[in-house]
Amino acid sequence: MPAPERTLYQFPISHYCEKARWILDAKGLPYTVKNLMPGLHRRVTTRLVKGRGSVPVLVDGAVALGDSTEIALHLERTHPSPALLPAPGPERDRALELENFFDEVGVHVRRWSYGHILDSGADLGHLMFREYGAPQRWLGRLMVPLIKPILRRQYRIFPPQVEESRVKVLEGLDRLERELGGDPSRYLVGSSLTIADITAASLLASLVLAEGSPYAPGPKFLMPKAIGQMAEEVRARPAGQWLLRRYQQDRPPATSRQQAA
Repeated sequence: MPAPERTLYQFPISHYCEKARWILDAKGLPYTVKNLMPGLHRRVTTRLVKGRGSVPVLVDGAVALGDSTEIALHLERTHPSPALLPAPGPERDRALELENFFDEVGVHVRRWSYGHILDSGADLGHLMFREYGAPQRWLGRLMVPLIKPILRRQYRIFPPQVEESRVKVLEGLDRLERELGGDPSRYLVGSSLTIADITAASLLASLVLAEGSPYAPGPKFLMPKAIGQMAEEVRARPAGQWLLRRYQQDRPPATSRQQAA
């Protein structure tokens, strides 16, 4: 019996969408990605998942899920091999607690990063729309003046909140190093990759501009100075070395992914 068709509705630059893609790729599951236009995306996501206006949204057969954690747990239930959670018990509980913790840190990574991108005058249109088709790239660039104030309001990107997020990001890196015992070769829980590792790596990857992530610097995008400085500082830490290692060793290629027309 053929596998049900899966479609991931996403923003390519979203680190929560990167988390969902990584889990699908780690499971070796074929899926189609559908890049939505910011703002207009709500017409699609609220139709698919009532009350949810955000991405990612995964449609897996007759099931639609509108949260990266819900997607992860659904795929673990329906496709348990390879396992990305330990068996029920203390290690599983710890993996889920860490997944939740780094999910919350991801909110602060996003606010801090966008704060510096918006205030630096960086080419937001290129950053957000470089993975879209040509018509969408053109439309996206026209929409940038409208998108900027929406991002600022939606994510509360104001100086006090951006500074608060910088502190929360550094606290997240400190905890990552404590959990690893300062050893970049270790996994967060047990001896193999889990949802906790995927969550931490995908949501913190922009702090090191990891190759293989959506945040690797491209030739046409001048990274804001503060983001470049942060990347240099974090890469020198055990946490940064761990993030780079996870992308080098554990981020599977998206061989089963297809771009929707």
